[in-house]
Amino acid sequence: MTNLRLLLCVSIAGTVFASPVWAQTYKWKDAQGNTHYSGTPPPPDARSVTEKKLQPSVVEQGASYAEREAMRTAPVTLWLGNECDALCESALAFLKNRSIAYIEQRIITDEQKQAFVKRFNLQEARVPAINAGKDHLIGFSASAWTSLLNRAGYPAKGTARVAPKAPAPGTAPTAAEADPADTGNWQPATE
Repeated sequence: MTNLRLLLCVSIAGTVFASPVWAQTYKWKDAQGNTHYSGTPPPPDARSVTEKKLQPSVVEQGASYAEREAMRTAPVTLWLGNECDALCESALAFLKNRSIAYIEQRIITDEQKQAFVKRFNLQEARVPAINAGKDHLIGFSASAWTSLLNRAGYPAKGTARVAPKAPAPGTAPTAAEADPADTGNWQPATE
């Protein structure tokens, strides 16, 4: 009897998982009081008939565990100037192509430039720059940025669809205020 039940359960499970859509399911009792489940309407003498309309399951694809951990432990910040040059455009295209979520910081004022220079212990403010957690690079090199993101645990292709827009001037934290380990300012990219 146990083997028969197991076989029945496996058969039902196989049917459920094999068929992509089950529009209707019926539950009913026969004349002897036995409960039945079927995808076809019950016989006319069935009692206690209930009908359920089922919708297919949809599994949303999201960030992998590794990507979520990288975003949590090493959020990416892209530092740009007020106007974007060819290197800056290449950096933006690189992150977009790799689908990495990041926050964008524009260095606009002299105060922001000084804070940036002090934060990264530089002689002058040079952009683009990137940091992932405590690791950072000044200037753009696709191979160097790839290595940085790989060390931080980011996958070769992330799930971010569109890079977030830069905050309006005056609303973004300065280079000195933005803590790369603080994930509170990080917002995932959305369409």
